[in-house]
Amino acid sequence: MFMELATALAREQEITVCRRLDPRLLKPEERIRALCQEDKCGNWRKHHLCPPLLGDLQQAQTRLARYDGGVLLQWSRALDARNDRVGVERSKVDFHRKVLAVEAGLARGGYLDAWGLIGGSCGLCTPCTAVAGEPCPLPQQARPSIEALGVDLLTLLERLGLDAAFHADRITWSGSVLFNRP
Repeated sequence: MFMELATALAREQEITVCRRLDPRLLKPEERIRALCQEDKCGNWRKHHLCPPLLGDLQQAQTRLARYDGGVLLQWSRALDARNDRVGVERSKVDFHRKVLAVEAGLARGGYLDAWGLIGGSCGLCTPCTAVAGEPCPLPQQARPSIEALGVDLLTLLERLGLDAAFHADRITWSGSVLFNRP
């Protein structure tokens, strides 16, 4: 039943992939969190929903363990992924809003405690207010990414038979919505 609803909601948002996801596959790992700490993306300590401000791995595992269902979502958009930084950022926020729409639709459909996980860092506020030490102004909309929770997204995508490769001519965002069945 939930897959029919999730698929319909994803289709409304032009999301190209909507797959059943067992939340038990989302295992936070120290090695993934260590990649965050290397700060290659520049978000360490600069986003409320990125490490270390997001919390530790035990907190992530505790939150993930609360869910009994989920869907993995992917959305692609044609653009020059190497050179169009503005387009990449815009597409990240677009995907974030699509995940929120699926999350809200599942919640309206009776799926409890729906929680969306986005691709990349939250980009709703630029710069994030964490930089200034201020609270998040959009806590009802801001969401972490799967990677920020310490989950190896590339391995997860490969395990699910989904494309995990970088493509220079398009950007592909992956996220999910977790929930508890009514």
